[in-house]
Amino acid sequence: MTPVAALSSSTRIAVIGAGVVGLACAARLQMRGHAVTLIDPREPGTHCSSGNAGCLSRASCVPLGLPGTWKKVPGWLLDPKGPLVIRPSYALSIAPWLWRFRRNTTLERVNAIADALHALLDGTVVKWRPLAEWAGVQELIRQEGYAFAYRSEASFLGDALGRELRRARGVKIDVLTGGAVREFDPALSPEITHLAVLPEQGHTPNPLRLSQALAARLRAGGAVFLQGEVGGFELSDGRIARIVTDQGIVDADGIVVAAGAHSNALTSQLGTSVPLETERGYHVMLASPSVQPRIPTCAGEGKYFATPMEGGLRIAGAVEFAGLAAEPNYGRADVLLGGARRLLPGLAHGGVERWMGHRPSLPDSKPVIGRSPKVRNAYFAFGHGHVGLTGAPATAEIVAALVAGETPAIDPRPFAADRFG
Repeated sequence: MTPVAALSSSTRIAVIGAGVVGLACAARLQMRGHAVTLIDPREPGTHCSSGNAGCLSRASCVPLGLPGTWKKVPGWLLDPKGPLVIRPSYALSIAPWLWRFRRNTTLERVNAIADALHALLDGTVVKWRPLAEWAGVQELIRQEGYAFAYRSEASFLGDALGRELRRARGVKIDVLTGGAVREFDPALSPEITHLAVLPEQGHTPNPLRLSQALAARLRAGGAVFLQGEVGGFELSDGRIARIVTDQGIVDADGIVVAAGAHSNALTSQLGTSVPLETERGYHVMLASPSVQPRIPTCAGEGKYFATPMEGGLRIAGAVEFAGLAAEPNYGRADVLLGGARRLLPGLAHGGVERWMGHRPSLPDSKPVIGRSPKVRNAYFAFGHGHVGLTGAPATAEIVAALVAGETPAIDPRPFAADRFG
């Protein structure tokens, strides 16, 4: 491990990646007096940050891999409408990641991961509010709860461990059955037998506008946005001195790698490689929906969310492993559309927008947050998988504290880049 050295305030920090995590890190760094440059080939917030289900959920402390998950995988893969797809051409490439993933599904590992994620995600709504107020969009942070809807008692019982893990970490869950489901949300299908309501969870009705507002506030504070690709780094005495981009050289006193699914290509050049994969997620956005769920609602069997948004109703979910380069399969988005019609049988709508994005995911369901093990003035903030929006404010606080040489309020050690050996 390299020696710890703080960067003074008013230093030049380059944040590589202008998704919601990079923007939140840049915001906290600018608040502390640093001169910030953000580097990204696309407009701020238009990557995976724009297409998620909008949830701000401390309840997302449950890792993706649970004991018994592997028993469900063959059925999912054989079901063309199931929540998981691995393209045959990518099966060999994803195999080492899946092996690591399976090793993290023991009950002992699951509890340790849930503890780490809970520490990161707890209080996300409270942590988002000052950032949203700083950006002038406090109305985009809402705390109305969300729900899991099940079509059978067997499906409901199949998620019992997830509820147990959440409740053990202070998440309030109310379970409704029968007529109480219809009374709570008449829009839901009468086939829903159980509804698990998490009343304290939050969401944003427009993730893209939230990111764009952060970017606008950063610009107003003097941040520079460079639309370009990072090709490499120039190091001097174990520190990054310059960043090489296709738009020219950027001088920096420190960097934050927050480039989502593209991050490992950058950290590898700094001597640290991690098993980062892209979980390709899809959504459909339905204009002018005739009905919407009362609160964001996840279909317990299909594992997709229906979230009321400013532009309509978003149905988001699915996991597809096919790498960064493969073309989208928008048939996966159409599966979500069919699911929405089953969840909300009275649904009619206008136009349909289909979208695909790359979730940056690690096999233990935890992000990488902290100092580079090799380069003294490099910091990492990526790999948040399904919890980038939820985890962004706490990640930003950790990074800003580390840059200042402070001890973060949240222990970053469970998120260390060198934990994979």
